[in-house]
Amino acid sequence: MRNFRLTVPVLLCLFALSCATHRPPVKTPTTPLRPPGKPVVTTEVRAVWVSETTKLDWDTATRELQRTGFNTMYVNLASAGAALYPSSQTLPSVAGKFIGDPVARGIELAHRRRIAVQAKMVVMFSFRSPPEFQRKLLKSDRVMRGADGKPIVQSGSFWVCPTQPANREAALAEVKEILRRYPVDGVQFDYIRFNEEPSCFCKNCREDFEHALGKPVRHWPGDVLNGELRKRFNDWRQSVINDWAKQLSATVRQARPGIRITAAVFPALERAREEKAQDWKFWLDHGYVDAICPMNYTTDARDFEERCRNVLKFAPRDHVVMGLAEWKFQRPEDLRRQVDLCRQLGLAGFALFSYDDATERHFLPAMELH
Repeated sequence: MRNFRLTVPVLLCLFALSCATHRPPVKTPTTPLRPPGKPVVTTEVRAVWVSETTKLDWDTATRELQRTGFNTMYVNLASAGAALYPSSQTLPSVAGKFIGDPVARGIELAHRRRIAVQAKMVVMFSFRSPPEFQRKLLKSDRVMRGADGKPIVQSGSFWVCPTQPANREAALAEVKEILRRYPVDGVQFDYIRFNEEPSCFCKNCREDFEHALGKPVRHWPGDVLNGELRKRFNDWRQSVINDWAKQLSATVRQARPGIRITAAVFPALERAREEKAQDWKFWLDHGYVDAICPMNYTTDARDFEERCRNVLKFAPRDHVVMGLAEWKFQRPEDLRRQVDLCRQLGLAGFALFSYDDATERHFLPAMELH
């Protein structure tokens, strides 16, 4: 009995050591991945626009955005004349040559860090399009034309006409390809409008407008530019853009039910309707988009607030992510005041244009968004 009592402590120690030896190693905690098929959900949208996607260091960007409190990226993935990701089957890719797909890896990194990624499409402007594709657009007469009949060009790239079936087919194909390839949390449409220069006066627009009118236009483009048909022509232009917004939206929702759709728009509704045929209130009212991002690009505090309040006359505050002109500010604290006003007004959130500039000037750490 005495010997048994002496061996019990020894046995207990040996058992404890054995358990410690065979205990599974403790794993270092990591930021959880979002569940497959589930979008990254954000309460307040704290976003940045990324224009130069082909130059984006996704690891550095997502780390910095997470550290500084941002939770959403509007990443430019396509224009009317270029894909900014590799191996597109619909438009020429300008992403360069990579081993693997940097966009796919980047979205995975963003999701690990709980950052939502929306694929931005520059719908009617052929941003970054290669010269040979530009020539193809011109040769097939798919470009937007001014009152003088000349193609509308911005920074060396053409705008494409929204009445041309080939342009619509290309945009729809690009949307489908992006949603098939990437688990993005949303799609954002930018440049979904006519150019601010009076447009479009191409042959196809004339034929379509005359068909809608039910009779020929005697003096083209004078009658629709400044004549008796001016209002009818602009109403028709709005119907063209509205129809394209409807078609794009339906394609997105069919391809990925429940996905979020936004649009970058001009904040002054009446001016947007008149100059660009962009009736974003109509899109919200009909559910083509879930939210708008008015490009409220001013540094003047009073002007900024006035524009915000004017937007809210036509859009519910929880459907507005206000766009801020980060690149115009000299001091982060002045930009922060615009963020504070967005919060005071109860908006869905805000977006800085752009990440490219903000990170170069070290603006993000000064925002203190947490």
